[in-house]
Parts: sequence; structure tokens; C-alpha cells
Amino acid sequence: MAGRKSKNSSNTDSNTINEQLPGTNAAGSFKSHSLAPVQRQTLEFLISFIADKGYAPTLKDIASYIGVRSPSTAHFHMSRLEDKGFIRKGADGSIELVEREEYQPTHGPCAVPLLGLIAAGSPIEAIEDPNVTVDLPPQFLNTAKDIFCLQVTGDSMIDAHIMDGDVIVCARQESADNGEIVVALLEDGTATLKTFRRLKGGKVMLVPHNKDHQPITVDNVQIQGTVVGLLREM
Repeated sequence: MAGRKSKNSSNTDSNTINEQLPGTNAAGSFKSHSLAPVQRQTLEFLISFIADKGYAPTLKDIASYIGVRSPSTAHFHMSRLEDKGFIRKGADGSIELVEREEYQPTHGPCAVPLLGLIAAGSPIEAIEDPNVTVDLPPQFLNTAKDIFCLQVTGDSMIDAHIMDGDVIVCARQESADNGEIVVALLEDGTATLKTFRRLKGGKVMLVPHNKDHQPITVDNVQIQGTVVGLLREM
């Protein structure tokens, strides 16, 4: 399946996300001015809202539309739109669409954040880097949820056909059903890729797909997203 990503030269579970990903230069050769799906959704909402009302929506309006709780998340995406030249903020806080007539929704590849590494093995430190992106085909983008990517390190999910070095495509959400493969953030701040299972009594079991790895049972876990696709270099 087509996709542009960095190559992972590590075969261990101990690498952390804050290291520069192999395959990028210091300036970030994968950095793109393309819009992530949630930013495209935000821009389309701005265009529609301003055309209808004559003024820009509030951050609360934007957060509600894109399905997030915090206005600060909406502010982040607005800042990205400003950085990429799609909007301009006036001194009085007003918002102006830049070259609005040239904006056309695209059905081609879209740049999605590659947030770092995810452990398919022992959990690793979770540090996000939104400046590295992966170009995804449009079939992954037919969702109102925020889409992001992570590069897999480790072999605990090989029987689910997720290999070391693969890039997983994830839909950001805070809950999961039994049997879904999730990006899980543990209480100690480490992150791991496993199948979600809610046990009787309320505990959570994170199940690997490799007989050489043991399940992780925890009282609480924070779900970051569920896996909806996979990219692999052949």
C-alpha cells in the first residue's frame, strides 16, 4: 500500500520517540504544508460558517464541530492553519481566510502526523512530534475523527500481522471495545500497542499477539486511539 514514511533501523523496544526518526534531516524532510484531516475539516467549517454568518466561529464552536472537548485543541489546529497560510489573524483577534478562492478539497493523498514510535513489546516513553508526516490515501480519511500515525517497534503483535517497522494508522478516541487494537497510555506515562480487553471487576488486559509476550493487566489505562490501517514498505 502506498505511503511515505521514515525507515526504522531499530529491532528493539527500548528506543524513545524523542530521538530524530531515521530518514529525516534536521529540517524535517517529511514536513509538509498539506493539511491533516482534522485541519482540513476545520478549514471547511470556517469557510462554511463565515459564508453563512459573516463572521468566524468561536473556538468552542470549532471544538464541537470537530468532536473534541477542549477549545485549546481547536486553537492548536487554528494555529496550524495560520502557520500553513490558510488563515490570517487580525490585531483585534478577527480571522480572515487567505486566498479562499484557491482552496479546493482534495481527494488525493493527505499529510497525517507521524507522532513517533509505539512499542509492540515492552511499553516505551510516549513523546509526540507533530512535525513529521505520512501521506495517506483518501480511504483512510473518511472519518470525522482525528487521524494520526505511529511507527511500530517490537514484535509482540506479529500474529496480528503488525510487524516491526510498520506504520499504523490510528483514529484518535478515548474508549475502545473488546477486541480492538489500541494505542494505550499507561499510568507511568509509557505507551504500548495491544488488543484491548475489559475484565470482570473493571481491570483492563492489554493482550499481545505473540506467544513469547505476556499480557499486561492494569487498573486504569488511557486509550489514545484505535488502529484502522497499516502501511508497510516492501
